Amino acid sequence: MIDKKENSQFEREQSYFLEKLDFLNWYRFFFIIKEIVMFKPKNVLEIGEGSGIVRRAVEPIVNNYETMDVNKNLKPAYLNDIRNFLPQLKEKFACVVAADVLEHLPFENLETALKNINAYLKIGGRALITIPHRSHYLLWMTSLRHKPRILRMPTLKRLIGKTWIDPDHQWEIGDGKHKIKDVERTMKKVGFNVEKLQKLLYVDFWVLKK
Repeated sequence: MIDKKENSQFEREQSYFLEKLDFLNWYRFFFIIKEIVMFKPKNVLEIGEGSGIVRRAVEPIVNNYETMDVNKNLKPAYLNDIRNFLPQLKEKFACVVAADVLEHLPFENLETALKNINAYLKIGGRALITIPHRSHYLLWMTSLRHKPRILRMPTLKRLIGKTWIDPDHQWEIGDGKHKIKDVERTMKKVGFNVEKLQKLLYVDFWVLKK
């Protein structure tokens, strides 16, 4: 279990996450919400609700939307660490969302977390997952092509094998140790098929199918 005395990030009120909403959050949420609207799952489990934006956006179009979190202040339906398997949730959901959650766990716990996410999904269900990718980014759009494009460039420190990450995170892709291929290897090991990978601003976004 997470030591909450040393991890005050897991005791924050939802107002904290709402106050921190910025373009990066909205950009990430757009792709998650778009996938849910296209997929039309009847029931959704979100792990680590944070600001609650995804839930509020899609609740009207799903029959049941539930949340799981270690933070009791967010009033989750399931007060639980994703590393702890809940048998009553086995194959219950058509979609599981974990947006910027897995990097808060040690990387060696990634397999357990993904294994549980996979177990909570029905056959054919999808997991929507974002994980921060530490790099420099350039977003631009030309007058000829009205579609934003992203250029991702490694940080100078990454080129020498290490880089700074968010102090609330245990690891990030591009931190000098962990790569996309390492994450996808674990995703496939627990039984997921990688249906889509999108390289967004600040995060990598996966659509995984069970």
